Amino acid sequence: MKKLTIALLAVPLVALSGAAFAGDAAAGKEKADALGCMDCHAGEDFEGMTLEEIIEANKAVLSGAQRHPPGLDDMKEADIPDLSAYFYAEAGGQ
Repeated sequence: MKKLTIALLAVPLVALSGAAFAGDAAAGKEKADALGCMDCHAGEDFEGMTLEEIIEANKAVLSGAQRHPPGLDDMKEADIPDLSAYFYAEAGGQ
């Protein structure tokens, strides 16, 4: 019972931590290359943005809330953490 209580108390902490937003930058590079992101974008496009801001920007583009040139037909919500981690790293983020 004690382990269950600890696990239940830890869930909100993990969900709200930066680790919950973490993606794989190397996988994001592969996805960005395959999607053609880097044909238009450079790391400087994301300078000064936090990882969370890049994630939210990518979500807005995917949902159509943010205008973006055509070409994201193959981007999926599951790609967002990796793509965001890659863009963040390219912009000088840790």
